Amino acid sequence: MIIDRYLIKEVLVTLLGVAVVLLMIAISGQLASLFAKVVEGILTVDTVLSMLWLKVIVTLVFILPLSLYLGILLAFSRLYKDSEMVVLAACGMGKFRILRAVLGLAVFVAILQGSISLVIAPWAEVRTQQIFAEVEAQSDVKGIIPGRFKELQEGVGVLYVQEANEEKTRIKNLFMQQWNNNKLTVISSESGRQHVDKETGDRFIILSNGSRYEGQAGQDNYAIIEFEEHGVRIKERDVAAIHYKQKSTPTIELYHSNKPGDQAELQSRISSAILCIVLVLLAVPLSKTSPRQGRYAKLAIALLLYITYTNLLNVARAWLTKGDISPMLGLWWVHALMIVVALVLLFKQTGFKHLFHKQPAAHSS
Repeated sequence: MIIDRYLIKEVLVTLLGVAVVLLMIAISGQLASLFAKVVEGILTVDTVLSMLWLKVIVTLVFILPLSLYLGILLAFSRLYKDSEMVVLAACGMGKFRILRAVLGLAVFVAILQGSISLVIAPWAEVRTQQIFAEVEAQSDVKGIIPGRFKELQEGVGVLYVQEANEEKTRIKNLFMQQWNNNKLTVISSESGRQHVDKETGDRFIILSNGSRYEGQAGQDNYAIIEFEEHGVRIKERDVAAIHYKQKSTPTIELYHSNKPGDQAELQSRISSAILCIVLVLLAVPLSKTSPRQGRYAKLAIALLLYITYTNLLNVARAWLTKGDISPMLGLWWVHALMIVVALVLLFKQTGFKHLFHKQPAAHSS
């Protein structure tokens, strides 16, 4: 048990380190894209933070299996390099004993992976699409950035505010230009505040100390109105109907569906959990190196095998989606093939006898 805990600890520490690095790499591009939308005034910082942790959940589906795979490869290859695995073998600890020690961790990761893939990730996808729909329906005032021009809904004009509080309920130095039926309207004011009509629920912006210019292009009969207070109704967009993607579909709906695409999505979610177990079977024999080779000697081969594995799953999913193969065969043949590869690697290194039995400990005469 002490040795089991030691091996699990080594793998777990490496797994967490790899997962953090991969997660930062994966979400950095998405984070840059989200903050670019903040600069454009499409999203607020609060919205970005809400969406960021949803993106992390979805990304974990791809990160966890690879992190477990690399965690075992890097941790065990270090033990081989430091001759610790040689000592364990001399004490009668065979490959199956080592495999059994890390399979407990693999099962835990597989259960976590399955929970994320089958339940949490689809919910996160739905919530992300809902947030985007709500953002699209926001009023023009909510999306303003002080000091920047903002295009009004449907491109009918522009809006500029020099200063605004965080909630966008109070503004200073507003300029708005709007086209409506070939009529140009220009409004400028020193300050303004938002007001909601309690009876109708309509939202207005009450402008103070400003001017309103109205007229048609090419004509000089502009109407100029000076005002102390002037109310402008803020047009709110209706939340558009959301067309949810297949990866947002609840797992229970996929289970009851006979569509090839839904079956492919369901098997893909289940496969992400199976992937964790099979990758452990592959990682244990692939991690074996000699002290002279170094801990990264077989990393390229291991990564190539991982890429082959995931690509075969993608190919099988595409075939299943098109109806070229039956759901009975589905993605399962890929896992079966990789299990055979893992067993061949294990048998090649240790043989059947040493795989399942302890090696005798050395005796001194």
